[in-house]
Amino acid sequence: MTTPYHSRRVANQSHNGGTPPSTTEREWRCNSCAKLLGVCRDGQMHLRFARGHEYLVGFPVVATCRGCGSLNTVTGPGLR
Repeated sequence: MTTPYHSRRVANQSHNGGTPPSTTEREWRCNSCAKLLGVCRDGQMHLRFARGHEYLVGFPVVATCRGCGSLNTVTGPGLR
C-alpha cells in the first residue's frame, strides 16, 4: 500500500492559503532575512517551534532568528 504524498506549502504563503492577513492576525518576520518568527493574534504573539512546541506570549517579544541569528524585537501588536 502506498503512502499519500502531501506536498509542503510554498514558503511565501501564509497558513491561511495566501490571502492577506486580517487586522487581528499579522506576521512577525526577521528584520534581516524575513523568516517568519511569529504571528500576532488578538493582542498576543503566537510562536511555533519544531516538534509541536507552541506558545502564546505577551509583549514585548524578543527572539533570535533561527535562520540568520539576528536579534529581533517587537514591542506591541502594531508590529513596529
